[in-house]
Amino acid sequence: MKEKFNNIINGTVKPLLKSNGFSKKGLDFLKKKDDLIFIINFQKSRGNSFDESKFYINCGIHSTIIDQIIGRKKTLDPKEYECHFRSRISTIIQSETDRYSIVEETDLEISAENISSDLKAVINLFDSIKNTNDLTDLMIAKNGLNNYEELFEFLLLTDNWKELKRYIQKLFSTFGQEQRWTIFQNRLSNILLKHNRRETISDLLK
Repeated sequence: MKEKFNNIINGTVKPLLKSNGFSKKGLDFLKKKDDLIFIINFQKSRGNSFDESKFYINCGIHSTIIDQIIGRKKTLDPKEYECHFRSRISTIIQSETDRYSIVEETDLEISAENISSDLKAVINLFDSIKNTNDLTDLMIAKNGLNNYEELFEFLLLTDNWKELKRYIQKLFSTFGQEQRWTIFQNRLSNILLKHNRRETISDLLK
């Protein structure tokens, strides 16, 4: 099954992504545009066997501007798990199945067509993100708790109060009734204190 997986990567995935500006590095495909870095990662399942190859497709977008503003070391070649926006492809295409599987009976032509179609949906999403503001909009809408402290701090330091309030209110509407909300609130409050801001999380929820 390993050979079939490699055939899909080299025969279908690589040509498609290369034609859209991505370069291959291992099982990562990267595309850089100004301050943004787009990543599509193929993650092999730990449960693979001789008879079956299972894998996931992970997608990420990273901004060097966010790194710079919040005082992080600029990362020019981030891994998918280091990206500010992260998502499994299944979430992007709204699929109930989050992994792909290759067995002896798999029709590689059909499988390649399906993967190409899914990747084109990701490419369309990536193409819609023109700058860091577009990325933060996406993070507010889709990121949930992924990198919530980094996003909060970036919006705070760029004085983007409208989006900061929108983000906090969205987080509260989703997680505010959970016991762990106190943990999130304390961490965000510490960021406000770190930057000598008088505002509180309660102020942002008004």
